[in-house]
Amino acid sequence: MKTLTQQEYLAMREGATVLEFDRFGDKVLRLTDGSMLKLFRRKRLLTSAALFPYAARFARNAEALARAGIPVPRVLSVMRLPELARDLVHYTPLAGTTLRELARNGLAPEEMARLRDLLTRFIIELHDKGIYFR
Repeated sequence: MKTLTQQEYLAMREGATVLEFDRFGDKVLRLTDGSMLKLFRRKRLLTSAALFPYAARFARNAEALARAGIPVPRVLSVMRLPELARDLVHYTPLAGTTLRELARNGLAPEEMARLRDLLTRFIIELHDKGIYFR
């Protein structure tokens, strides 16, 4: 895992759009080149994340899903930012419109039903491939 300096992080995120944040700070940024930066923080002092950081798990899980033929974001790098006590994943997102964007724009009932059916079939496909999540 590459260590990122505060200056490198600030240069990387300059002009970025914050897509997700919470009371602890930014969580997901869309960078000016269209790539994404996801920030992970350890929630507790004693946690398995100390040995297996969430950012590394994200990258490892994306790799495993890709091997199973599931479309996933392309991980560009996994980094640690000590000054903010964060681990980061820099990735290229999947093409298309997010469900959140679709919902924000409003959906006709028949379109909502169609998307629900597609999502259900996708989850069944994941389960058929032995992929489960909590």
